[in-house]
Amino acid sequence: MNFDYFNYKSNDKVMKGSIIFSQPLMNDKNFKRSIILICEHNREGSFGYKLNDKVEFDSLNINLEDAVKNKLYNGGPVDNNFINFIHNDKELSGEKIKIKNKIFLGGDYDEIKLKMDHDTIKCKFFIGYSGWSPNQLESEIKDNSWIVINDFDLDLVFNIIDQKSWQKTLSKNSLKNKIFSNYPPDSTLN
Repeated sequence: MNFDYFNYKSNDKVMKGSIIFSQPLMNDKNFKRSIILICEHNREGSFGYKLNDKVEFDSLNINLEDAVKNKLYNGGPVDNNFINFIHNDKELSGEKIKIKNKIFLGGDYDEIKLKMDHDTIKCKFFIGYSGWSPNQLESEIKDNSWIVINDFDLDLVFNIIDQKSWQKTLSKNSLKNKIFSNYPPDSTLN
């Protein structure tokens, strides 16, 4: 098999509901080893949430319920004064947006907090988000900064927990991604 290890072209096109993985050699501290769910992608730009950057709650100066604290993630470097959430509850009241089959953004905050104890209801809360201006994300993908994946198990979104999830999740997708996932976090240690 012949691979050009440093020139990865993503076969999937980014769209609403895609998951993007940062390339293993990305040095941007905001996105190193990140997995992002794209919640909107159109000609006005793109936005999504980092799925694998769990917040160390003690470092925050905000008051949240324990249930939310345990499911709180750093969604990205933009607008860190706002909390939003994704979930799998199509019956949740309030204004919500369908991201992909069984993945929704927003809705009634108080209701989701009450429903979180049910085994079938899954959710994640985010402080901040990841955003791109028009054509910026496509340009970064073209420059090999991101690996786009559209075909994935939807439970994956709610089971990704931390930075270690980047390697585990990426390695399951394809042989080439498995090779990428084994790059060391610091290439000088290779």
